[in-house]
Amino acid sequence: MSGPAAGGGQEPRVLGQTRGTCPMCVEVVDARVLETDGKIYLEKICPEHGPHRSLISVAPGYYRDLADYYFDLLPGSLPQRDYILRLTGRCNMACPICLTSANDFQEEDLPRETISELMGRGRRLKLDLMGAEPTLRQDLEDIIREARKAGHITALHTNGIRLAEEGYLERLVKAGLDEVHLQFDGFSDEHDLRVRGRAMSGPKKRAIEMLARHGVATDLVVVIVHGSNEDDMVKVIDFAAERPFVKEVFFLGCRPLGRAVDDFSESSLVPDEVLELLAEKTAGRVSREDVRIFQKLYFAMLALFSVRKCFYIHHYLLSRRGGTWVPISQEMDLKYLEPRLERFRRLFKRSRLLAGAYLGLHSVFAYLKKGSIRPVWDGMIMTLMLLLGFDLSRLKRRPILLGFITACDPFIHDEKVAANCGKGEVSSDLGHYECGAQANVAREKLHRKVPQ
Repeated sequence: MSGPAAGGGQEPRVLGQTRGTCPMCVEVVDARVLETDGKIYLEKICPEHGPHRSLISVAPGYYRDLADYYFDLLPGSLPQRDYILRLTGRCNMACPICLTSANDFQEEDLPRETISELMGRGRRLKLDLMGAEPTLRQDLEDIIREARKAGHITALHTNGIRLAEEGYLERLVKAGLDEVHLQFDGFSDEHDLRVRGRAMSGPKKRAIEMLARHGVATDLVVVIVHGSNEDDMVKVIDFAAERPFVKEVFFLGCRPLGRAVDDFSESSLVPDEVLELLAEKTAGRVSREDVRIFQKLYFAMLALFSVRKCFYIHHYLLSRRGGTWVPISQEMDLKYLEPRLERFRRLFKRSRLLAGAYLGLHSVFAYLKKGSIRPVWDGMIMTLMLLLGFDLSRLKRRPILLGFITACDPFIHDEKVAANCGKGEVSSDLGHYECGAQANVAREKLHRKVPQ
Protein backbone atom coordinates (compact mmCIF):
# COMPACT_ATOMS: atom_id res chain seq x y z
CA MET A 1 0.00 0.00 0.00
CA SER A 2 1.28 3.44 -0.89
CA GLY A 3 0.44 6.90 0.27
CA PRO A 4 -0.17 10.30 -1.26
CA ALA A 5 1.34 10.74 -4.70
CA ALA A 6 4.79 12.24 -4.55
CA GLY A 7 7.22 13.70 -7.02
CA GLY A 8 10.54 12.23 -8.10
CA GLY A 9 11.37 9.15 -10.16
CA GLN A 10 10.39 8.70 -13.79
CA GLU A 11 7.47 10.47 -15.42
CA PRO A 12 4.40 8.27 -14.85
CA ARG A 13 2.92 6.48 -17.86
CA VAL A 14 -0.89 6.62 -17.81
CA LEU A 15 -2.30 3.20 -18.73
CA GLY A 16 -5.96 4.05 -18.35
CA GLN A 17 -8.62 6.26 -16.81
CA THR A 18 -11.19 4.94 -14.36
CA ARG A 19 -13.04 5.79 -11.15
CA GLY A 20 -11.86 4.77 -7.70
CA THR A 21 -12.37 5.49 -4.03
CA CYS A 22 -10.52 8.02 -1.92
CA PRO A 23 -9.27 6.05 1.12
CA MET A 24 -9.68 9.12 3.33
CA CYS A 25 -13.31 10.10 2.73
CA VAL A 26 -14.45 6.92 0.93
CA GLU A 27 -16.02 8.90 -1.89
CA VAL A 28 -15.88 7.75 -5.51
CA VAL A 29 -13.55 10.03 -7.46
CA ASP A 30 -11.67 10.16 -10.74
CA ALA A 31 -8.74 7.78 -10.92
CA ARG A 32 -6.10 6.50 -13.30
CA VAL A 33 -3.79 3.51 -13.59
CA LEU A 34 -0.14 4.55 -13.68
CA GLU A 35 3.16 2.85 -14.42
CA THR A 36 6.11 4.46 -12.72
CA ASP A 37 9.41 3.36 -11.20
CA GLY A 38 8.87 -0.24 -12.29
CA LYS A 39 5.46 -0.66 -10.62
CA ILE A 40 1.76 -0.17 -11.33
CA TYR A 41 -0.36 2.11 -9.15
CA LEU A 42 -3.98 3.14 -8.93
CA GLU A 43 -4.04 6.88 -8.35
CA LYS A 44 -7.24 8.43 -7.00
CA ILE A 45 -7.66 12.20 -7.37
CA CYS A 46 -9.90 13.47 -4.58
CA PRO A 47 -11.00 17.15 -4.74
CA GLU A 48 -10.74 17.34 -0.94
CA HIS A 49 -7.76 15.12 -0.08
CA GLY A 50 -5.72 15.31 -3.26
CA PRO A 51 -4.07 12.42 -5.14
CA HIS A 52 -3.37 9.07 -3.47
CA ARG A 53 -1.50 6.15 -5.01
CA SER A 54 -1.99 2.48 -4.11
CA LEU A 55 0.23 -0.31 -5.38
CA ILE A 56 -1.41 -2.72 -7.81
CA SER A 57 1.48 -4.66 -9.35
CA VAL A 58 5.23 -5.08 -8.96
CA ALA A 59 5.56 -6.45 -12.53
CA PRO A 60 4.41 -3.90 -15.14
CA GLY A 61 4.88 -6.14 -18.18
CA TYR A 62 2.84 -8.90 -16.58
CA TYR A 63 0.09 -6.48 -15.58
CA ARG A 64 -0.11 -4.75 -18.97
CA ASP A 65 -0.31 -8.01 -20.91
CA LEU A 66 -3.06 -9.46 -18.75
CA ALA A 67 -5.04 -6.22 -18.57
CA ASP A 68 -4.96 -5.90 -22.35
CA TYR A 69 -6.12 -9.52 -22.78
CA TYR A 70 -8.82 -9.42 -20.09
CA PHE A 71 -10.48 -6.14 -21.01
CA ASP A 72 -10.37 -6.99 -24.71
CA LEU A 73 -12.28 -10.24 -24.14
CA LEU A 74 -14.45 -9.05 -21.23
CA PRO A 75 -15.11 -5.36 -21.87
CA GLY A 76 -18.43 -5.06 -20.04
CA SER A 77 -20.35 -6.41 -17.08
CA LEU A 78 -21.65 -9.99 -17.21
CA PRO A 79 -24.56 -11.40 -15.16
CA GLN A 80 -23.66 -12.35 -11.59
CA ARG A 81 -23.77 -16.07 -10.68
CA ASP A 82 -21.98 -16.10 -7.28
CA TYR A 83 -23.26 -14.39 -4.14
CA ILE A 84 -21.87 -13.90 -0.66
CA LEU A 85 -24.62 -14.36 1.92
CA ARG A 86 -23.48 -12.41 4.96
CA LEU A 87 -25.50 -14.57 7.30
CA THR A 88 -24.42 -12.86 10.52
CA GLY A 89 -22.09 -10.23 11.92
CA ARG A 90 -21.41 -12.43 14.96
CA CYS A 91 -18.30 -14.52 15.50
CA ASN A 92 -16.83 -16.92 18.10
CA MET A 93 -13.41 -15.31 17.65
CA ALA A 94 -12.06 -11.76 17.91
CA CYS A 95 -9.35 -11.67 15.25
CA PRO A 96 -7.29 -8.44 15.28
CA ILE A 97 -7.11 -8.84 11.50
CA CYS A 98 -10.84 -9.37 10.92
CA LEU A 99 -11.83 -7.95 7.53
CA THR A 100 -15.53 -8.02 8.45
CA SER A 101 -15.31 -6.19 11.81
CA ALA A 102 -17.07 -9.11 13.50
CA ASN A 103 -19.03 -8.28 16.67
CA ASP A 104 -18.15 -4.59 16.35
CA PHE A 105 -21.57 -3.30 15.28
CA GLN A 106 -25.20 -3.95 15.99
CA GLU A 107 -26.07 -5.93 12.90
CA GLU A 108 -29.11 -8.16 12.47
CA ASP A 109 -28.68 -11.65 11.06
CA LEU A 110 -29.66 -11.91 7.41
CA PRO A 111 -33.42 -12.68 7.36
CA ARG A 112 -34.49 -16.04 5.98
CA GLU A 113 -36.99 -14.41 3.65
CA THR A 114 -34.15 -12.42 2.04
CA ILE A 115 -32.16 -15.63 1.60
CA SER A 116 -35.16 -17.43 0.12
CA GLU A 117 -35.82 -14.56 -2.26
CA LEU A 118 -32.30 -14.87 -3.73
CA MET A 119 -32.59 -18.64 -3.94
CA GLY A 120 -35.84 -18.30 -5.84
CA ARG A 121 -34.25 -16.60 -8.82
CA GLY A 122 -34.46 -19.87 -10.71
CA ARG A 123 -30.93 -20.14 -12.12
CA ARG A 124 -28.10 -22.14 -10.57
CA LEU A 125 -26.10 -19.92 -8.22
CA LYS A 126 -23.08 -20.43 -6.05
CA LEU A 127 -23.87 -19.25 -2.52
CA ASP A 128 -20.94 -18.38 -0.27
CA LEU A 129 -22.22 -18.81 3.28
CA MET A 130 -20.17 -16.26 5.13
CA GLY A 131 -20.29 -13.91 8.09
CA ALA A 132 -18.33 -13.09 10.32
CA GLU A 133 -18.85 -16.78 11.36
CA PRO A 134 -21.84 -18.45 9.64
CA THR A 135 -21.78 -21.56 11.87
CA LEU A 136 -23.28 -19.40 14.63
CA ARG A 137 -26.56 -19.47 12.71
CA GLN A 138 -28.78 -22.08 14.36
CA ASP A 139 -30.66 -22.51 11.07
CA LEU A 140 -27.55 -23.05 8.90
CA GLU A 141 -28.54 -26.65 8.24
CA ASP A 142 -31.97 -25.51 7.03
CA ILE A 143 -30.44 -22.83 4.79
CA ILE A 144 -28.19 -25.42 3.15
CA ARG A 145 -31.10 -27.82 2.70
CA GLU A 146 -33.18 -25.09 1.06
CA ALA A 147 -30.31 -24.22 -1.28
CA ARG A 148 -29.83 -27.85 -2.28
CA LYS A 149 -33.55 -28.22 -3.01
CA ALA A 150 -33.39 -25.11 -5.23
CA GLY A 151 -30.39 -26.53 -7.13
CA HIS A 152 -27.72 -24.11 -5.89
CA ILE A 153 -24.10 -24.75 -4.83
CA THR A 154 -23.29 -24.04 -1.17
CA ALA A 155 -19.82 -23.04 0.06
CA LEU A 156 -19.30 -22.62 3.80
CA HIS A 157 -16.58 -20.12 4.86
CA THR A 158 -15.55 -20.80 8.45
CA ASN A 159 -12.81 -20.61 11.07
CA GLY A 160 -13.48 -24.31 11.66
CA ILE A 161 -14.12 -24.22 15.40
CA ARG A 162 -17.61 -25.71 15.21
CA LEU A 163 -16.55 -28.30 12.62
CA ALA A 164 -14.75 -30.12 15.46
CA GLU A 165 -18.07 -30.80 17.22
CA GLU A 166 -19.08 -34.44 16.84
CA GLY A 167 -21.91 -34.77 14.36
CA TYR A 168 -22.05 -31.09 13.33
CA LEU A 169 -20.32 -31.35 9.95
CA GLU A 170 -22.09 -34.62 9.23
CA ARG A 171 -25.46 -32.88 9.57
CA LEU A 172 -24.39 -30.08 7.21
CA VAL A 173 -23.17 -32.61 4.65
CA LYS A 174 -26.43 -34.56 4.85
CA ALA A 175 -28.33 -31.30 4.35
CA GLY A 176 -26.42 -30.85 1.07
CA LEU A 177 -23.27 -28.81 1.81
CA ASP A 178 -20.98 -28.91 -1.23
CA GLU A 179 -17.68 -27.39 -0.06
CA VAL A 180 -15.87 -25.77 2.86
CA HIS A 181 -13.47 -22.82 2.75
CA LEU A 182 -11.41 -23.15 5.91
CA GLN A 183 -9.40 -20.35 7.52
CA PHE A 184 -5.91 -21.85 7.52
CA ASP A 185 -3.10 -19.33 7.88
CA GLY A 186 -0.33 -21.90 8.32
CA PHE A 187 1.15 -23.85 11.21
CA SER A 188 2.48 -21.23 13.62
CA ASP A 189 0.59 -20.54 16.84
CA GLU A 190 2.76 -17.45 17.23
CA HIS A 191 1.34 -16.05 13.98
CA ASP A 192 -2.19 -17.03 15.00
CA LEU A 193 -1.85 -15.29 18.35
CA ARG A 194 -0.87 -12.11 16.54
CA VAL A 195 -3.55 -12.05 13.83
CA ARG A 196 -6.29 -14.35 15.25
CA GLY A 197 -5.95 -13.57 18.94
CA ARG A 198 -5.60 -17.23 19.88
CA ALA A 199 -3.59 -20.35 19.03
CA MET A 200 -5.39 -22.19 16.22
CA SER A 201 -3.29 -25.32 15.62
CA GLY A 202 -5.64 -27.47 17.73
CA PRO A 203 -8.94 -26.30 16.19
CA LYS A 204 -7.46 -26.50 12.66
CA LYS A 205 -6.25 -30.06 13.25
CA ARG A 206 -9.66 -31.19 14.50
CA ALA A 207 -11.47 -29.43 11.63
CA ILE A 208 -9.18 -31.09 9.07
CA GLU A 209 -9.80 -34.50 10.66
CA MET A 210 -13.56 -34.01 10.36
CA LEU A 211 -13.35 -32.77 6.78
CA ALA A 212 -11.21 -35.77 5.87
CA ARG A 213 -13.59 -38.18 7.63
CA HIS A 214 -16.54 -36.93 5.59
CA GLY A 215 -14.60 -36.33 2.36
CA VAL A 216 -15.73 -32.72 2.09
CA ALA A 217 -14.23 -30.73 -0.79
CA THR A 218 -12.06 -28.18 0.99
CA ASP A 219 -10.33 -24.91 0.18
CA LEU A 220 -7.57 -23.78 2.53
CA VAL A 221 -7.74 -19.98 2.79
CA VAL A 222 -4.37 -18.60 3.86
CA VAL A 223 -4.26 -14.91 4.79
CA ILE A 224 -0.70 -13.78 4.09
CA VAL A 225 0.48 -11.05 6.44
CA HIS A 226 3.69 -9.40 5.29
CA GLY A 227 6.56 -10.32 7.58
CA SER A 228 4.64 -13.03 9.43
CA ASN A 229 3.64 -16.27 7.68
CA GLU A 230 5.17 -16.20 4.19
CA ASP A 231 7.40 -19.17 5.03
CA ASP A 232 4.32 -21.37 5.51
CA MET A 233 3.08 -20.91 1.94
CA VAL A 234 4.85 -23.94 0.48
CA LYS A 235 4.16 -25.97 3.64
CA VAL A 236 0.43 -25.42 3.14
CA ILE A 237 0.63 -26.57 -0.50
CA ASP A 238 2.58 -29.67 0.58
CA PHE A 239 -0.06 -30.29 3.25
CA ALA A 240 -2.82 -30.03 0.63
CA ALA A 241 -1.00 -32.36 -1.78
CA GLU A 242 -1.11 -35.14 0.82
CA ARG A 243 -4.89 -34.78 1.29
CA PRO A 244 -7.00 -35.35 -1.86
CA PHE A 245 -10.12 -33.85 -0.25
CA VAL A 246 -8.30 -30.48 -0.31
CA LYS A 247 -9.11 -29.17 -3.77
CA GLU A 248 -7.85 -25.60 -3.55
CA VAL A 249 -5.45 -23.29 -1.75
CA PHE A 250 -6.25 -19.57 -1.80
CA PHE A 251 -3.59 -17.13 -0.70
CA LEU A 252 -5.43 -14.03 0.46
CA GLY A 253 -3.28 -10.93 0.77
CA CYS A 254 -3.92 -8.99 3.96
CA ARG A 255 -5.63 -5.68 3.22
CA PRO A 256 -6.58 -2.59 5.29
CA LEU A 257 -10.25 -3.50 5.57
CA GLY A 258 -12.51 -3.79 8.59
CA ARG A 259 -10.55 -4.23 11.82
CA ALA A 260 -7.30 -4.78 9.88
CA VAL A 261 -7.14 -1.04 9.19
CA ASP A 262 -5.96 -0.36 12.71
CA ASP A 263 -2.72 -2.32 13.04
CA PHE A 264 -2.07 -4.13 9.78
CA SER A 265 -2.00 -1.44 7.09
CA GLU A 266 1.76 -1.79 6.69
CA SER A 267 1.44 -5.58 6.41
CA SER A 268 -0.95 -5.51 3.46
CA LEU A 269 -0.31 -7.19 0.11
CA VAL A 270 -1.99 -7.21 -3.28
CA PRO A 271 -2.40 -10.58 -5.09
CA ASP A 272 0.46 -9.71 -7.42
CA GLU A 273 2.84 -9.43 -4.44
CA VAL A 274 1.56 -12.72 -3.01
CA LEU A 275 2.30 -14.39 -6.35
CA GLU A 276 5.79 -12.92 -6.28
CA LEU A 277 6.30 -14.35 -2.79
CA LEU A 278 5.22 -17.84 -3.81
CA ALA A 279 7.46 -17.77 -6.88
CA GLU A 280 10.34 -16.93 -4.55
CA LYS A 281 9.43 -19.54 -1.91
CA THR A 282 9.08 -22.31 -4.54
CA ALA A 283 12.38 -21.31 -6.22
CA GLY A 284 10.50 -20.82 -9.49
CA ARG A 285 8.46 -24.05 -9.51
CA VAL A 286 5.51 -21.68 -9.57
CA SER A 287 6.74 -18.96 -11.91
CA ARG A 288 5.19 -15.65 -12.82
CA GLU A 289 5.69 -16.38 -16.52
CA ASP A 290 3.75 -19.65 -16.31
CA VAL A 291 1.00 -18.03 -14.25
CA ARG A 292 0.75 -15.25 -16.85
CA ILE A 293 0.04 -17.70 -19.67
CA PHE A 294 -2.29 -19.85 -17.57
CA GLN A 295 -4.17 -16.73 -16.52
CA LYS A 296 -4.75 -15.86 -20.18
CA LEU A 297 -6.16 -19.35 -20.70
CA TYR A 298 -8.45 -18.76 -17.73
CA PHE A 299 -9.59 -15.40 -19.11
CA ALA A 300 -10.26 -17.03 -22.50
CA MET A 301 -12.50 -19.62 -20.82
CA LEU A 302 -14.36 -16.91 -18.90
CA ALA A 303 -15.06 -15.08 -22.15
CA LEU A 304 -16.08 -18.27 -23.94
CA PHE A 305 -18.72 -19.13 -21.32
CA SER A 306 -19.62 -15.54 -20.33
CA VAL A 307 -18.55 -16.06 -16.72
CA ARG A 308 -18.09 -13.02 -14.52
CA LYS A 309 -14.81 -13.03 -12.54
CA CYS A 310 -12.46 -10.37 -11.18
CA PHE A 311 -9.37 -9.22 -13.08
CA TYR A 312 -7.42 -8.77 -9.85
CA ILE A 313 -7.53 -12.48 -8.92
CA HIS A 314 -4.71 -14.66 -10.27
CA HIS A 315 -4.96 -18.42 -10.77
CA TYR A 316 -2.73 -21.41 -11.33
CA LEU A 317 -3.00 -25.20 -11.30
CA LEU A 318 -0.98 -27.97 -9.69
CA SER A 319 -1.32 -31.76 -9.89
CA ARG A 320 -0.75 -34.36 -7.22
CA ARG A 321 1.95 -36.85 -8.11
CA GLY A 322 3.42 -39.46 -5.79
CA GLY A 323 2.49 -37.68 -2.56
CA THR A 324 3.79 -34.33 -3.75
CA TRP A 325 2.83 -31.83 -6.44
CA VAL A 326 3.94 -30.61 -9.84
CA PRO A 327 2.96 -27.36 -11.62
CA ILE A 328 0.73 -27.45 -14.69
CA SER A 329 3.72 -26.33 -16.78
CA GLN A 330 5.11 -29.89 -16.43
CA GLU A 331 1.93 -31.38 -17.87
CA MET A 332 0.86 -28.72 -20.37
CA ASP A 333 3.08 -26.88 -22.83
CA LEU A 334 2.10 -23.33 -21.91
CA LYS A 335 4.61 -21.75 -24.30
CA TYR A 336 3.03 -23.67 -27.18
CA LEU A 337 -0.38 -22.46 -26.05
CA GLU A 338 0.35 -18.75 -25.74
CA PRO A 339 0.34 -17.81 -29.47
CA ARG A 340 -2.83 -19.90 -29.85
CA LEU A 341 -4.40 -17.86 -27.07
CA GLU A 342 -3.69 -14.73 -29.10
CA ARG A 343 -5.25 -16.40 -32.13
CA PHE A 344 -8.26 -17.30 -29.98
CA ARG A 345 -8.68 -13.62 -29.09
CA ARG A 346 -8.95 -12.70 -32.77
CA LEU A 347 -11.24 -15.62 -33.62
CA PHE A 348 -13.51 -14.86 -30.67
CA LYS A 349 -14.49 -11.53 -32.20
CA ARG A 350 -15.66 -13.38 -35.32
CA SER A 351 -17.19 -16.57 -33.94
CA ARG A 352 -17.48 -17.82 -30.36
CA LEU A 353 -18.08 -21.39 -31.62
CA LEU A 354 -15.05 -21.39 -33.91
CA ALA A 355 -12.85 -19.83 -31.23
CA GLY A 356 -13.98 -22.39 -28.66
CA ALA A 357 -13.27 -25.34 -30.96
CA TYR A 358 -9.85 -23.91 -31.82
CA LEU A 359 -8.90 -23.38 -28.17
CA GLY A 360 -10.15 -26.81 -27.10
CA LEU A 361 -8.17 -28.58 -29.82
CA HIS A 362 -4.93 -26.76 -29.06
CA SER A 363 -5.36 -27.17 -25.30
CA VAL A 364 -5.41 -30.94 -25.86
CA PHE A 365 -2.31 -30.64 -28.07
CA ALA A 366 -0.59 -28.63 -25.34
CA TYR A 367 -1.08 -31.57 -22.96
CA LEU A 368 -0.02 -34.15 -25.55
CA LYS A 369 3.19 -32.24 -26.28
CA LYS A 370 4.19 -32.94 -22.67
CA GLY A 371 3.12 -36.58 -22.96
CA SER A 372 0.20 -36.03 -20.60
CA ILE A 373 -3.11 -37.79 -21.16
CA ARG A 374 -4.77 -37.99 -17.74
CA PRO A 375 -4.91 -34.19 -17.17
CA VAL A 376 -7.02 -33.80 -20.34
CA TRP A 377 -9.99 -35.28 -18.47
CA ASP A 378 -9.37 -33.01 -15.50
CA GLY A 379 -9.34 -30.02 -17.86
CA MET A 380 -12.64 -31.07 -19.42
CA ILE A 381 -14.26 -31.36 -15.98
CA MET A 382 -13.03 -27.91 -14.93
CA THR A 383 -14.34 -26.48 -18.21
CA LEU A 384 -17.78 -27.90 -17.44
CA MET A 385 -17.55 -26.54 -13.90
CA LEU A 386 -17.00 -23.02 -15.29
CA LEU A 387 -20.04 -23.48 -17.49
CA LEU A 388 -22.39 -25.04 -14.92
CA GLY A 389 -21.14 -23.51 -11.66
CA PHE A 390 -17.80 -24.03 -9.94
CA ASP A 391 -18.56 -26.75 -7.41
CA LEU A 392 -15.31 -27.99 -5.83
CA SER A 393 -16.92 -31.30 -4.92
CA ARG A 394 -16.95 -32.16 -8.65
CA LEU A 395 -13.19 -31.79 -8.95
CA LYS A 396 -11.20 -35.05 -9.21
CA ARG A 397 -8.36 -36.14 -6.92
CA ARG A 398 -5.39 -34.93 -8.94
CA PRO A 399 -5.81 -31.15 -9.40
CA ILE A 400 -5.00 -28.54 -6.77
CA LEU A 401 -6.25 -25.09 -7.67
CA LEU A 402 -4.18 -22.12 -6.57
CA GLY A 403 -5.57 -18.62 -6.14
CA PHE A 404 -3.93 -15.31 -5.31
CA ILE A 405 -6.67 -13.01 -4.14
CA THR A 406 -7.60 -10.13 -1.90
CA ALA A 407 -10.66 -8.36 -0.61
CA CYS A 408 -11.23 -5.05 -2.36
CA ASP A 409 -10.87 -1.99 -0.13
CA PRO A 410 -10.95 1.78 -0.63
CA PHE A 411 -7.24 1.79 -1.52
CA ILE A 412 -7.42 -0.53 -4.56
CA HIS A 413 -11.10 -0.23 -5.53
CA ASP A 414 -11.26 0.37 -9.29
CA GLU A 415 -14.76 0.68 -10.76
CA LYS A 416 -13.64 -0.67 -14.14
CA VAL A 417 -12.38 -3.84 -12.45
CA ALA A 418 -15.35 -4.02 -10.07
CA ALA A 419 -17.77 -4.05 -13.02
CA ASN A 420 -17.04 -7.77 -13.35
CA CYS A 421 -16.51 -8.57 -9.67
CA GLY A 422 -16.89 -12.32 -9.26
CA LYS A 423 -19.08 -12.07 -6.16
CA GLY A 424 -22.27 -10.25 -5.34
CA GLU A 425 -23.30 -9.75 -1.73
CA VAL A 426 -26.53 -9.84 0.23
CA SER A 427 -26.45 -8.56 3.82
CA SER A 428 -28.73 -7.06 6.44
CA ASP A 429 -26.67 -3.89 6.87
CA LEU A 430 -26.29 -2.99 3.18
CA GLY A 431 -28.91 -4.97 1.29
CA HIS A 432 -28.28 -6.43 -2.17
CA TYR A 433 -25.14 -5.66 -4.18
CA GLU A 434 -24.31 -7.24 -7.52
CA CYS A 435 -20.68 -6.32 -6.85
CA GLY A 436 -18.98 -7.48 -3.65
CA ALA A 437 -16.16 -4.97 -4.10
CA GLN A 438 -18.65 -2.12 -3.94
CA ALA A 439 -20.24 -3.70 -0.86
CA ASN A 440 -16.84 -3.77 0.87
CA VAL A 441 -16.29 -0.09 0.18
CA ALA A 442 -19.85 0.81 1.20
CA ARG A 443 -19.40 -1.00 4.52
CA GLU A 444 -16.14 0.84 5.19
CA LYS A 445 -17.90 4.12 4.49
CA LEU A 446 -20.84 3.15 6.71
CA HIS A 447 -18.60 2.40 9.67
CA ARG A 448 -15.85 4.89 8.86
CA LYS A 449 -13.13 2.28 9.36
CA VAL A 450 -10.63 4.12 7.21
CA PRO A 451 -7.68 6.40 8.02
CA GLN A 452 -8.81 9.95 8.75
